[in-house]
Amino acid sequence: MINSSKVIRKETITTATLEEAWKAWTTAEGVTSFFVPKTNIEPVIGGRYELFSSLRAPRGFQGTEGCKVLALEPLKHLAFEFIAPPQFPNVRRLTTRVDVIFDQVAKGGVVKLDLAHSGFLEGEEWDEFFEFSTWNWDLVLGRFQYRFSGGPIDWNNPYIPHGISARPGRKLRDHISS
Repeated sequence: MINSSKVIRKETITTATLEEAWKAWTTAEGVTSFFVPKTNIEPVIGGRYELFSSLRAPRGFQGTEGCKVLALEPLKHLAFEFIAPPQFPNVRRLTTRVDVIFDQVAKGGVVKLDLAHSGFLEGEEWDEFFEFSTWNWDLVLGRFQYRFSGGPIDWNNPYIPHGISARPGRKLRDHISS
């Protein structure tokens, strides 16, 4: 059962034009400048929105393989499927949804993003994925801001925003429930 009260909501304001912010989330060049080192993006509804963060992992375990664009309203709204990383094997079987709303705060280069990550189910592993995702979106949005103030992320030495702690602890899972 989906827990409708479990939605991660984040917002950030950055110095970028609406067009720059939109391209950062909807093009391979943009996404690899702050989100992940490799991606496969087709910015059309039903197109791919695959994010690859673990490039040394076997195919199928590198990121959000198979995820798709769910909604696209240029310069206003992007929604895409999102799956859990491999350390959450039971949760990874189902997709969640990420919505990003773009709003120009000031002409010439101040943009506000509102992000909502929904579709979390009940259970211990889902709770752990929720906690991980809350941490991860702080990291991603911090890197998004940095991308416009300091430049693209160097994936050989990735930027960690001030105030972001180490990854949340994870339980080791030696089985997948049926």
